[in-house]
Amino acid sequence: MINEKKYNDFIWKYNTRYAEYNLDKYRNQCMDLFWFYLKEVLGVDPRPYQGWGNPVGVWNNFDKIAGAKEFFVKIPNNPINVPQKGGIMFYKWYPLLYGLDGHVDIFDHGDMYTTVCFGQNYPTGKPCQFTKHGSNKIFHGYRGTLGWLTPKS
Repeated sequence: MINEKKYNDFIWKYNTRYAEYNLDKYRNQCMDLFWFYLKEVLGVDPRPYQGWGNPVGVWNNFDKIAGAKEFFVKIPNNPINVPQKGGIMFYKWYPLLYGLDGHVDIFDHGDMYTTVCFGQNYPTGKPCQFTKHGSNKIFHGYRGTLGWLTPKS
């Protein structure tokens, strides 16, 4: 369960702005917002999550990340589950949606067909914003979704 006040403050702080965490050559990436979210909302040290390079790397190596199982439950995507508010969603490469590195964002609300998530650099180059994925049963909002991390209470 997330702290609603910290979550809302985080959204207000970053919405329509760029978030750059580590001042590297890859400016304003989805991972930068992820690291800020870990630190500012969940109180989790982002350093163990930084060595895996990209969202797909974090997802695939979750079991190797020091302390990750203490803070999160890893839930693979399937056709009948829906993340909880504040869940961290991970996406693999998917044609015309996500690049080779995948994508990560924060689930705000949705259902089995549609997600509304807060993220950065989606579409490419965009600042932090809410994005709706999917709109009906034909275009499924979970395309390319590997799964999500649900914060433990």
